[in-house]
Amino acid sequence: MPELPEVTVVVNSLNKVIKGLVLKSVEYDWKPKFYWNGFSIKDIKGAKVKDVRRWGKVIIIDLVKAGSVSNFPPASARLRQKSERNGKSSVNLRAVGNPSITATRFSIVIHLKLTGQLIYQDKQIRVGGGHPIPPLNTPVPNSTTRATFAFTNEGHLYFNDMRKFGWVKIVTSDEQSIKDAIGKIELGPDPMTMIVSEFMARIKKKPQSRIKKLLMDQAFVAGVGNIYSDEALWRAKIHPKRSVVSLSDLEIKAIFKGLLDSFRLAIEKGGSSANSFVDGRGEKGLYLTFANAYHMTGTPCKRCKTIIVREKMDGRSAHYCPSCQKLR
Repeated sequence: MPELPEVTVVVNSLNKVIKGLVLKSVEYDWKPKFYWNGFSIKDIKGAKVKDVRRWGKVIIIDLVKAGSVSNFPPASARLRQKSERNGKSSVNLRAVGNPSITATRFSIVIHLKLTGQLIYQDKQIRVGGGHPIPPLNTPVPNSTTRATFAFTNEGHLYFNDMRKFGWVKIVTSDEQSIKDAIGKIELGPDPMTMIVSEFMARIKKKPQSRIKKLLMDQAFVAGVGNIYSDEALWRAKIHPKRSVVSLSDLEIKAIFKGLLDSFRLAIEKGGSSANSFVDGRGEKGLYLTFANAYHMTGTPCKRCKTIIVREKMDGRSAHYCPSCQKLR
């Protein structure tokens, strides 16, 4: 599954090509993973792309449409959506709005999960990112295409997903509706927008937590997974099993800096290819060429030449230098 830098690379690429475009229609073939939440194709038509952004690992396409949407849900309405797979009725997402407003803002929320792709194509441009199978130069739509968003410029945004784990949800653009769309997990703040004092305050609330496990907790900070937790801890010289209570303020600051430095380098290099991920140009990310710990098992540490080891902990693999990152 892509982590924060990989999703950032896709978002940045899409923002360059679809921002300002006007939607004309949408088609989809996998109803269980396409949630309208009271909206309709009629509502989508004529909406302009205001921005493409991310929240943790989720991609959000913000739309604005002049005039009120015909069936825009009433304030604080809870909509029920019937599952196409099992026939059970369940409360889904909260939609918040006011039908009297002169401009409606809503969002397309997309989670790529394990095998998702987003590809934009018009007569001159083709930009895509996500899982490399099928190859991003495969003609679209194809057998993995789950949703197609058509624009008035004759361009199309294709959401492909070979294993059908990803999803698309249409919701109003308020923060709560987007949180509800993302699901049960309460997402923590984005580490790329945090300041060190906020990071320190949050981390000290979990004194008994192991640091690697905490960094990957999406309720602590959003978007960090196995790759960048390993990389941040290597940069900070912290053993992944260390408990928060054992860390000094200087060490916590070093972890935060390690996260940001790893993210920035990964974004610059187009993300990593460890999760079978390709960037907005369809090329494998180069970050792992510069990785220091993740998937470096059996190779010399770039600082001290001690062999990097891999160890299972808390259900995940950790890669670290036993000399530079001593357990205290």
